Amino acid sequence: MNTLAQEVFEQALETNRPENVLRNAFQDNAIVTGEPDQALRLELDRYPDIYVAGSGKAAWEMVTTLSDLLGERLSGALAISSYETGGDHPKIAFHRAAHPVPDATSRQAGEKLIRFVRDVPAGTLLLYAISGGTSSLVCKPAGEITIEELNHTFELLNTSGANIREINTVRKHLSAIKGGQLLRHIDPSVTLLDLVISDVPDDDMQIIGSGPSTPDSSTFQDAYHVLLEYQLWEKLPASVKKQVEEGIDGIAPETVKPGNDPLADHHSLIVGSAKKLAETAAELLEEAGYNCWVADRAYNRDVGEVARTIADKVIAVDEKQSPVPLPVAFVFFGESTVDVRGSGKGGRNQELALRGALEIQGYDNITWLSAGTDGIDGPTDAAGAIVSGKTIAEAHDRGMDPGEYLRNNDSYHFHERMGTLLKTGPTGNNLMDLQIVIVD
Repeated sequence: MNTLAQEVFEQALETNRPENVLRNAFQDNAIVTGEPDQALRLELDRYPDIYVAGSGKAAWEMVTTLSDLLGERLSGALAISSYETGGDHPKIAFHRAAHPVPDATSRQAGEKLIRFVRDVPAGTLLLYAISGGTSSLVCKPAGEITIEELNHTFELLNTSGANIREINTVRKHLSAIKGGQLLRHIDPSVTLLDLVISDVPDDDMQIIGSGPSTPDSSTFQDAYHVLLEYQLWEKLPASVKKQVEEGIDGIAPETVKPGNDPLADHHSLIVGSAKKLAETAAELLEEAGYNCWVADRAYNRDVGEVARTIADKVIAVDEKQSPVPLPVAFVFFGESTVDVRGSGKGGRNQELALRGALEIQGYDNITWLSAGTDGIDGPTDAAGAIVSGKTIAEAHDRGMDPGEYLRNNDSYHFHERMGTLLKTGPTGNNLMDLQIVIVD
């Protein structure tokens, strides 16, 4: 099996580390971006005090980097991240919260974040570093909903086949902080700059972390339709149904809507994304002598559909039905959805790799990597898996039935037995999932 895929994955992650992308945004005492659709130059000397808040899987590295870059300008900082990250820093208050299943620490995180932004003085600058995982790490359930009821609702959603946009539409309307509602707690004269690492398709700010500081165009009615479409309404706790019904009736407050931002000076910058990571991986593959094809946009579909789409494109090249000459490498990115019906162990990347192995069996010159950029795939200790065109034949030789592992959603134990698991440990980043497929 070609080991280049793993080497490229790890090098691309290093290049796109939160520390590196944030340092690139600081130039000559200003925060600058050269992106045509995000042109901004924010002169730091304009502000007597600067505060930093961060939430998400990359929050610790983002906040510590910003604190170091600001130096004496920094007046206060708060980082909210998972149990696996964080440390000591003299200027940063750090709160560990639970991920991917919220608990009491997540509710405390929501309350701490609200208190922190409320205490930011008028006329100052607040930098808010947002990354994936914020939806779970920072919780303040709306109305009478408890954390346990919230978790039950999202367990139903996460195993229903709903995509990230649909899930976050519901999240925002069961929360008192998401969907731009954090903005209601910030002094209107504060300048707010969101520095964002995107883990969602199309880098939609309304979806990233359920958008605590981003006005939201979805409604309670939209959330209700999602719950109906996936046949979840009758399975919901009474408090959740009450919140949605009161929102539709205008009793519960809606999320902050576009055009109604309470802050006059509010900017948002995407500093890291899966697209940028994929382009970095492609550059490394080209340097290694491969012709490279990179997806134009993120996928967000059923895991089986994603596996077939990738396989069709790859096999067409291998069978010379495409003009791209060998050797060639493909880079895809996004997040698949899995309709969980079995009782096994795994994550969407491990399942995608197993499905990919079935699609490319017999093509011995193909290597397929699928991995989560946060280093954690589902409730497992693996980032994903690396398979080849030989994997299924080798599994059969060992008396294993790959189809049975799929039916039981038990991809982890398949890859564990085959030695195809990819383990990186938590990366401190979150840029969706990446697939690298190499045809030698």
